[in-house]
Amino acid sequence: MKKRNNYKQVIIDSHTHLGYWPSLNIAKKNLLESMNDHNISFSIVSFDGSEFKEEGRFNKLIPQLNATKKLLAITKEHKNLLPLIWIRPHTEENIEDLEAFLIKHRQNIYGLKFHPYTSRLRISDPRVKPYLDLAKKYRLPVLVHTATDKYSLFKYLIHVAKEYKDVTFIAAHAILNGNNSLTIPYLKSLSNLYVDTARVDISFISKLKEENLLDKVLFGTDNPIDGYETLNNPIYENYFNNTIKLTKQEYDKLMYKNALKVYNLNLKDLLN
Repeated sequence: MKKRNNYKQVIIDSHTHLGYWPSLNIAKKNLLESMNDHNISFSIVSFDGSEFKEEGRFNKLIPQLNATKKLLAITKEHKNLLPLIWIRPHTEENIEDLEAFLIKHRQNIYGLKFHPYTSRLRISDPRVKPYLDLAKKYRLPVLVHTATDKYSLFKYLIHVAKEYKDVTFIAAHAILNGNNSLTIPYLKSLSNLYVDTARVDISFISKLKEENLLDKVLFGTDNPIDGYETLNNPIYENYFNNTIKLTKQEYDKLMYKNALKVYNLNLKDLLN
């Protein structure tokens, strides 16, 4: 596979995964090789923390601390992977152990990830609150899957974002399989709310530009949800090729600078 870009461009993929997809070694190989072949500089990554078995899904259920320990070991070896903790509030009650682990490894943890669908739990459920309190206490952004299923509705995230004004939330997929434009009024009104582009058509970015909201979106792909071929999806080729002809300043915001801001990253430190 030849590389997509012929120029030096920093790209941060703010929504990627590791896990047993179908095995950890294969998932890691797919992620790292596809990053290299598409000139992805860094990926913000979480370790699949599904809480329930699902038919047709390559998920081996693993406790959140065990998953995070595996992830940290991998990211120490591969410095271009930046870890999030995937939380499992439906089946686990070890918030004290998680906080102790977080304190010990704070400099290597960049945020939390919550997937309402795979946890069968709304983000507004009281069982998620202790984790949101951790996010507030340690200034951790929270990446939240949003979609049209009964657990992942965008309105639940809005409710929480209004309550936790000091926590930054990223609405993954900007409503998967839904109307992305429904996020626009809330991106305008909530300073702590952002969206990512995972499986989002680039035409939505044109709408955000019209609304002067290019500061509120992060490039993300869900890599490697479809294996190595994830980034070969035409959806992402449009981003890599900048088919909507954003200016360099606009394109840099979308592809990496907004991620630097949201996740409190220093590019010079990352590149050293």
